[in-house]
Amino acid sequence: MENFNNREEIITNIKNLSKLKSISSEEVSLAKNLVDNKCKIQDLFICEGLWAVDKLILKNFEVMYFFYNQDGLENVTDDKLAKIIKMAKYAKNTFAISEKACKKISDRDGFDEYFIVAKFPKISLETLERLIDRKDNVMAIVLDGLEQPGNIGAILRSFDCAGGDFAIITNRQAKLTNSRLIRASLGASFMIPSIELEISQAQNWLVNNNFKCFVTDLKAKKSFKEADYSGRVAIVAGNEHTGISPSWRSVQNAESIIIPMLGSCESLNVGFASTLVAYEAGLQKFGNKK
Repeated sequence: MENFNNREEIITNIKNLSKLKSISSEEVSLAKNLVDNKCKIQDLFICEGLWAVDKLILKNFEVMYFFYNQDGLENVTDDKLAKIIKMAKYAKNTFAISEKACKKISDRDGFDEYFIVAKFPKISLETLERLIDRKDNVMAIVLDGLEQPGNIGAILRSFDCAGGDFAIITNRQAKLTNSRLIRASLGASFMIPSIELEISQAQNWLVNNNFKCFVTDLKAKKSFKEADYSGRVAIVAGNEHTGISPSWRSVQNAESIIIPMLGSCESLNVGFASTLVAYEAGLQKFGNKK
């Protein structure tokens, strides 16, 4: 745990890196607005807890603010203390706030004692082209018109676990900065490069870069397990109620697949459906290890 002689020295160092902020400060109000999805600054998002510390640092995210409960340092475990000092040294600004301020910011049962405000990097098509340059085995996911932040976050989490490379958002209904989306994704929403595009722009780019699009269709004859996911593939996940925009089915090299329904329900939730397809594709492409 860092190069300090004891816990007291670590705690002193954290305090030296910190500024006190009151419950009525602009910074605390900003954090609260981010949790409530009322912030007008487009690229900022908030993580409640310390789970994102290593991921944000690994990906060199710009962390604007790190808040911690000033009354709780003495009682935290050594593991938590190590993460606190790590983020306190990394963040541009570290703020000590009261337990009351923590309760004001948090919307979780009980309350959280740590909040990280970070900034999404700008992702462009050129960024994606550099990412896939000279790679024949690539997996993308298209989120077309999804509305529920928790659903989107869960899909990104599953896609990341299946070895996915990047996400494209079309017909956006929810912001990637939504606090519920961030929480549900467990970091996948900021670990996976994501870009928002017009639907025609996304389709043209995928075709021009030799992607084969897979769309689930209740009328398709080919099972998702029989499809060939080799090469560059894009899995298209549609709106929770209306499904995929019809134009995806006519994209060059698009392939319709079906997930067989063995019970009385007609279809799966989009999150489960996209997870099944992503995992089948990932296992075919990467085996058990990417």
